[in-house]
Amino acid sequence: MTTEKGLIQRLLGKISLSIVVLIILFIVCLAGLYVLVDMVFEDNNYSFDYAVFNAIEPYYNSTNTAIMEFITFFGSHKFLLPANLLLIGLAFFLGKTHWAAIKIASIAISSTIVLFSLKEILKRERPPVPLLAKAHGYSFPSGHTFTSLSFFGMLIYIVYKNVKSPWLKWSLIVFMSLLTLSVGFSRIYLKLHYASDVVAGICLGVIWLLLAKWILYKAEKSKKLAEPVKSTQ
Repeated sequence: MTTEKGLIQRLLGKISLSIVVLIILFIVCLAGLYVLVDMVFEDNNYSFDYAVFNAIEPYYNSTNTAIMEFITFFGSHKFLLPANLLLIGLAFFLGKTHWAAIKIASIAISSTIVLFSLKEILKRERPPVPLLAKAHGYSFPSGHTFTSLSFFGMLIYIVYKNVKSPWLKWSLIVFMSLLTLSVGFSRIYLKLHYASDVVAGICLGVIWLLLAKWILYKAEKSKKLAEPVKSTQ
């Protein structure tokens, strides 16, 4: 009995608070994504989406529209493609190994594949009367939200691990988190996505980032174990 108790204590000791939080976040996002898919595709329920559109309606004006157009740019491929390439390049040339660059590239490419695969499978049409020119492709989940969360999520992780100053670290984390959420909101404001598309993009982005990080961690660990031990002679 004592041995079993000691084993449980050692296992719990290895599980940090951050891991527990990430597990809870993963489960919450997975449950949220399931609820959204069921609401939109099984029940064909648009009440949440139209309630959000109605709540935003009083705030439409030229100034807000210009601001939302500017913010939504940070979720577009015109920004994210060069930004990802720059991040990969910095990791490749400045990192101690090429593994960091491989991880960033893997997450960027795999998230794009997951996004367009889901869009093609689910095939939800976009809102019928967008504020701007009609966007191409399907609506669910929001690609701008998902890909911006994937990119800024990687940056947040890098900042969390490497920035020493607590003030600077948390200022950057809060800024990038708010920017990601603002990109999602801009898609709703501009009527290029329903609110459920954006929430689904957030949930899916968190799920995929955590899954990708775990898979790449396992791959990196296996790679290190497979490397021959260098002789000290």
